[in-house]
Amino acid sequence: MKKILIVDDEPAQRKVIAAALKQKGYGTLEAEDGLQGLEQARAEKPDLIISDVYMDNMNGFMMVETLRQDAEFETIPVIMMTSAAQAAGAWQSEEDIEYLDKGFAMPKLLSTIEKMLKT
Repeated sequence: MKKILIVDDEPAQRKVIAAALKQKGYGTLEAEDGLQGLEQARAEKPDLIISDVYMDNMNGFMMVETLRQDAEFETIPVIMMTSAAQAAGAWQSEEDIEYLDKGFAMPKLLSTIEKMLKT
C-alpha cells in the first residue's frame, strides 16, 4: 500500500483529502505544518507528499527544501497546493514537484497522484 503524507494547516482540507485517498486504497499520514511534515516524512517514509505552501512554523517550500537535502528524500514526489500555483513557477523545473491551485477538484488530485507514483 502506498503511503501519502498530507501537510496542511487546515484540518478540514486534510480530512477531505485523506478520506478520498483512503477510498482509493492509499495509506495516509497527516501533519499540520512543515515541521510536523518533516517529522512524519522522516519517521514514516511516505511514497508521496501533498503539501500546502503557506503554513505557520515552516512553509511547504522550506519543508521540501529541507527534505531534499537528505539523499533518502531527494526524489520523493511532491504535490504543492497553493492559491498561487502560477506564481510558483521558479519550482516548475523540478519534475517530481507538481502544483495544484487550491480549490482543485478531487479527480484532478487523484489523477496527479497516479501519474506521479508511476514515474
